[in-house]
Amino acid sequence: MSERNAEIVRRMYEAFHAGDLEVALAHFAPDVVVDATRRIDGEMGQGHDELNAIIGRWLGAFEEWHEDIEELRDLGSQVYVVATQRGRGKGSGIDTETRYAVLYELHDGLITSMTLYPDPAEALKAAGAAD
Repeated sequence: MSERNAEIVRRMYEAFHAGDLEVALAHFAPDVVVDATRRIDGEMGQGHDELNAIIGRWLGAFEEWHEDIEELRDLGSQVYVVATQRGRGKGSGIDTETRYAVLYELHDGLITSMTLYPDPAEALKAAGAAD
């Protein structure tokens, strides 16, 4: 089951990066919980509409944005992802690069929660899988 979870997250990222937001969103449970409180904008929400709004506000701060997935690790009912995002700030024109982690919880083939961590080690510790 857990390898299936990693594949679900992988397919969600493929759809998201290809710009197919409808397919990406289909990988999330309707009542998905999004915890971005550790991020600078510190938001938390529940459901597809709030997930779209939180991600949309974040991406809307950039003129250009790109994300590279460095690691996608199966942790049973959780999937740990380390990514680096690069972008140019809208208005400021400042280039930025941020490495971070996301911990996804999955049940019945859908992502039920998504928690963002500025430090990948913190995400592993939260999952009980610290190296």
